Amino acid sequence: MIMRPNDPKAEPAAAQLLDHVYAALRRADYGALAGLTERLERELEAPSEKYTEARLAIIRRKAERNAACLLAAQRGIRAARRRLADIRSTATGLVTYDRSGHRAAVSESRTLTQRL
Repeated sequence: MIMRPNDPKAEPAAAQLLDHVYAALRRADYGALAGLTERLERELEAPSEKYTEARLAIIRRKAERNAACLLAAQRGIRAARRRLADIRSTATGLVTYDRSGHRAAVSESRTLTQRL
């Protein structure tokens, strides 16, 4: 829950929202991100409190952490998509690699009975 802005020990509301975004990313709860980012954008456009330099530093640090987490999630999704594409392509035929490591599809023009 977001703490009251009058509490001097409370983190800025934007920093707390960034924590919620980070937690959603860690849970892979991408559906929750839309609502959280809308709330975060509203808070940043019309802050519910005055942000001091120290509070802005907290927000900046958490935003950088979230950016790194988003990049890692993006890399993971991209790797999973590549792996699924590899699995699908091997189901359609034999795939080999040349000396430089590039994929080279082998065409099977003969049926199994023709090879025997």
